[in-house]
Amino acid sequence: MHGDDVASAGVSVSTQIVSKATEILLDMLKVAIEKEREAARLKQSEKKQVLSGGEVTYQKLKEGGEVAMLPSFDKDDYGEFLKRAKEMDIPVAAIQEHGKENTLSLFFNVKDKEAVNAIVQDIVREKLKQPEQTERMITIEKEQVEGFQMYCSDHDIPVNFMETQNGVKCIFGAAYEKQMEAAVENFKKLHSELAKTEIDVQKDSKGKLKITFSDTEQGKKVTMNFCTKSKVERVLQERLGFSQVKAVEAANALTTKLSDQQLGYYLSGSRQLEQMAYYEKDIKFENENVLTDKFSFAKMQFQEEDTPKLTITDEPKQVQFKEYLIERETQSAFTVRGGSTVVRLDLSDRETAKKQLMDSFGMTAAKAERIIDKARKQTVVNNLLKKAKAKAALTADAIKHKKLDRGSRK
Repeated sequence: MHGDDVASAGVSVSTQIVSKATEILLDMLKVAIEKEREAARLKQSEKKQVLSGGEVTYQKLKEGGEVAMLPSFDKDDYGEFLKRAKEMDIPVAAIQEHGKENTLSLFFNVKDKEAVNAIVQDIVREKLKQPEQTERMITIEKEQVEGFQMYCSDHDIPVNFMETQNGVKCIFGAAYEKQMEAAVENFKKLHSELAKTEIDVQKDSKGKLKITFSDTEQGKKVTMNFCTKSKVERVLQERLGFSQVKAVEAANALTTKLSDQQLGYYLSGSRQLEQMAYYEKDIKFENENVLTDKFSFAKMQFQEEDTPKLTITDEPKQVQFKEYLIERETQSAFTVRGGSTVVRLDLSDRETAKKQLMDSFGMTAAKAERIIDKARKQTVVNNLLKKAKAKAALTADAIKHKKLDRGSRK
């Protein structure tokens, strides 16, 4: 056998050994990673164990799962509420906000919502049975409960609500009768202002739903893609100058114009597109290894398309600014990626870029400003160099640093 043949055979065997060693190493890494994941899962499940009933800190409450809040709760009733919460083994937290002497904000886990509601209703019923008749009540529309409760919370008026066949009863102490009269008048005034706001939901030329609010009194108009209620409230406050209560009432008024399917998305906390027929995130594959560990995969299908799409998110890049990847492409343009959403923006038009970021990602004005500032600090040359280096690393020969023995050439 010639020296070249021996060398070729040696290279082939070496390559096979390297390949097999790499395969074994990947399998070992996969086992190690799976063990780490399992340990993390166990640690997380331990954190989410059922908390003991009674008063806990807000941070401790968050460990038990998603947290909900009941505003404008009568401070005088908290002792009785806490006693019953302990008996029912329900963890709760209470915060008295600055400047509010009469009311508390109650926090509890979403899974305990029905139990908390039952306790509150029971306390209210007992107070209504008192011979002194210290409690008063008014009837309001069900759609107005959220906004009215928010108004009462802002003005330190303790209230409770009870749904009956004749509507929702707002119950309050006789000592707050004058404040309640003022609250009702102000709420009527707010709704007379909203009567001058035209609310519309229509599909554009491409078939996508658009929400439009036209404030005829201010002469202002805002149009946005169909989105969640929480985003609508934020946009109305920032773009039309609505108060929080007015924004909530306007957003609630929109619910009467939506179908059941649209309403389900509108009232959710989801950021998925209205046109999406199917969505599954954090997809796992049977042959996962260390090479895919730093990527997340999501599968989605739009209603007008027959073929599902697979999106790939590079997790290391996302940490550049929390969940967003910011990249300056030219002197006047930059791209922001977050999840499956990609937006290309004009760096020379700061206000428009800010509004597009807020509408596309549901972020605050302050966060949009920070993202624009981060894009301005980037240079096009450095970004191009980073891309070139990354590409070169991917195409490099895996064994180029190996010294090969080509054998004797005698």
